[in-house]
Amino acid sequence: MLPFRLMAAIHPGRLLCWVALCGVVAMTVQADDSETVIMESNLTGLRESDGGEGDEALLQARQQLQAAPNETAALEAMAAIVNLQRRRGDYAAGLDLARDGLQRARVLGDARLEVEFLYLMGRIHWNLTDYPRSIETHLEELKLVSELRDDALLARTHVALGLTYERFGNREDALSHYAVALKLARSAGDLRQLASAYNSLGNYHLAEGNYEQAGSLHRQALVIREQLGQRRAIADSLTNLGLVADAQDERTLALDYLTRALAIYEPLNLRRYIANTHRRLAGVLRDAGELDRAVEHINQAEQLAVTLGSAEVMAAIYREGELTHEARGEHARALDYARKLAAATEEMRGVQDRQRMGELRASYNAEQRELEIAILRRDQELKAAEITRRRLQTVVLGTGLALGVVLLCAVILLQRVRLRAQRRLHEATEHARERAENAERLKSRLLMMASHDLKVPLAALNATAEQVGRSAEQTATVRRLAEIMRADTARLRSLVRDFLDAAAIEEGNLQLHTSEIDLAAVARAAVDTLQPVATRRNQQLVYTTTAEPLPLIEADADRLRQVFDNLIGNALKFTPAGGRIEVAFGTAGAWAFAEVRDNGPGLGPAEFAKIFAARPRLAPDLTKTGESTGLGLVITRELLTLQGGRLEVQSNPGHGAVFRVLLPVAAPAVV
Repeated sequence: MLPFRLMAAIHPGRLLCWVALCGVVAMTVQADDSETVIMESNLTGLRESDGGEGDEALLQARQQLQAAPNETAALEAMAAIVNLQRRRGDYAAGLDLARDGLQRARVLGDARLEVEFLYLMGRIHWNLTDYPRSIETHLEELKLVSELRDDALLARTHVALGLTYERFGNREDALSHYAVALKLARSAGDLRQLASAYNSLGNYHLAEGNYEQAGSLHRQALVIREQLGQRRAIADSLTNLGLVADAQDERTLALDYLTRALAIYEPLNLRRYIANTHRRLAGVLRDAGELDRAVEHINQAEQLAVTLGSAEVMAAIYREGELTHEARGEHARALDYARKLAAATEEMRGVQDRQRMGELRASYNAEQRELEIAILRRDQELKAAEITRRRLQTVVLGTGLALGVVLLCAVILLQRVRLRAQRRLHEATEHARERAENAERLKSRLLMMASHDLKVPLAALNATAEQVGRSAEQTATVRRLAEIMRADTARLRSLVRDFLDAAAIEEGNLQLHTSEIDLAAVARAAVDTLQPVATRRNQQLVYTTTAEPLPLIEADADRLRQVFDNLIGNALKFTPAGGRIEVAFGTAGAWAFAEVRDNGPGLGPAEFAKIFAARPRLAPDLTKTGESTGLGLVITRELLTLQGGRLEVQSNPGHGAVFRVLLPVAAPAVV
């Protein structure tokens, strides 16, 4: 905590802001104390053993993959590698390999392997704090596991869902999944899953403050895991028992549990767990008053955590660093950790996080200014006292007047500082309110567009299906109606994709997978796909090649294809029958570009102002098809911006339009 002398110099309003900020940050990061990683695979050969999870185990798993006699054995080895990568903190590599394994398992038709890769993907999303995607993946896994009728696998899936719901803040659903998992594990007689269920319920009750019940559940889990010889799981239970002991102020017992857990994690090279254990040891030592040892553990935790890419782990370490340095009276260092904490948790806390960080910075600056004022006043008083001693008989009245002026100035200055702080706080509050209102309005617009635009294709699909039922004996009619159904379904998928992309862009969650690609090839694929649409509308869709091949660009091929689908689709919609749409290419310095040109009605000044607004399409009188969400160009521009490119538009009323896609040329490989 702040020293008393420093606290006395802080205005009461600022002190309340400081305390409120610390409380909010503590609630944000304390959820990590309920961390548990409990899932051992049910596939043959993938169960946890005393062999560890370090470099040797990973090397052995890769050798098994290379020597796999068939696809099933290869996929089992891949699952083992992903599991080890997840435990070691190599989340990006693990997620890529899990996605590849899932596709291969689906081609093979092995439902158990599909379940295994879905489970691993869900846990990695959990490790990366992407809780919505983790829930989505585990729910897909739950559907497959239910068909297998395997109680042990079902228990594992329910525990994973409980962990994710609990971390996502939905504690009621989390407790429900834990209860189901416990019942299924007992029914299956699977000790591993039973220990996992005890462990998860113990962490739940620990978070609720039910320490006796939490300790009992974790001790039951530890007994089972010691019987099974699960080294990492034993360390998890020791960690959780250490957290329970710390919550009950049993510092010596907590240090013993956590030290024993660290001694198991380190030989296994489990970076995430090692980092978290160092951080937890620092917290116990801080509470015990051993601040120097606590700082040593914080430094070790931070060095390990930077290699994980997990904002959640870093946030917990930064929070502990802030508390420890604050306890040591090192307020500048504590503020530095607070800044790091705010950056690490920005995605989870959004605009309020930045506002609170500003308040913390303002409070710190205000403290410094007020301390400087106090020091200045003290110096002036000493000087006045010296003058009084020298001229006691002659300047008594003058000294009193000078002190009065100094005091008045100090009061005025303090009042001005207080008013500035209040004004900044008001401005920050108004800014946050405006952002919240804008987000609410965007959500309302999206819902309104969804309710309007999704009705038409759904109604058309329904009517078409009825006609197919009545005309099944007419082959030509069936083909035509089936084509209509496919077109309407494609429109519906496009609408849903636009809504999902808009939401992901708004929340900053859109993921890109870039590589070196051929810009012209991606555009040509889009032209080939849309050529039948142009033919049906009696339009010319022309692809113009360049004399020299274009240089490669660094971009996401799927998202770039989406850009060309949107731009060419717009040109087809807004160009009348008999019109011409041309796709051409070129380079400009360090940029490669593609142009989509049409000879349609063009855009006027009023329409230019609206083309990148999230609202219904510009000119509904030009087409009556209702095929647009009004988000196409907005999403197109954002996708290019995220890939380092840009979208340029040239048009005059009555002379068509040119939409130019510019992307930076990929850097040449270093020989």
